[in-house]
Amino acid sequence: MRIARSSRGPEIGHRRRQRRAWLTAALAIVLCGAGQVDAADCDITAVGLNFGTYDPSLTGPDDSIGTVTVTCRYVPKGATVVSYRVTISNGTNGTSPTTRQLGAGSARLGYNVFADPARSQVWGNGTGSTVIASGSMTIGPGVGNGTRTATHTVYGRIPQLQDAVPGAYNDTLVLTLTY
Repeated sequence: MRIARSSRGPEIGHRRRQRRAWLTAALAIVLCGAGQVDAADCDITAVGLNFGTYDPSLTGPDDSIGTVTVTCRYVPKGATVVSYRVTISNGTNGTSPTTRQLGAGSARLGYNVFADPARSQVWGNGTGSTVIASGSMTIGPGVGNGTRTATHTVYGRIPQLQDAVPGAYNDTLVLTLTY
């Protein structure tokens, strides 16, 4: 597995920094990123999806679940409410959040990630009827130990009866935390 990091500088109007990281494994999707505001330092970790061995003859979909955890820590300046948004990229092989594909060389296998257990809400960047994860937490003096976490479940699905050739399929998604 490999991790690569990049960052983007502050934007006009308020202090905001986004970091994105990529983590790839065969048939797994792991997403990471981080950011910063004046009174909090937040980061994001993930437990990726692992679909195992796909059987193209099965009549039901191949499902997997993972988690995305947002953790914010108090930075001494006073209690603050941190609101955040978590978006997911199209992936290496997808052209949109609704057309994600796992790849093994030139072979492709359609799949997607969802924000709900019914797998009806595609988790993306908020465009094209996709949803994003969001929330808020209060951190600082008088609200515990100064660290708060929120966990979001990622629901993955490979639809059934796809004509797949043998191979180690994978994709890289980028999860971006903005707060």
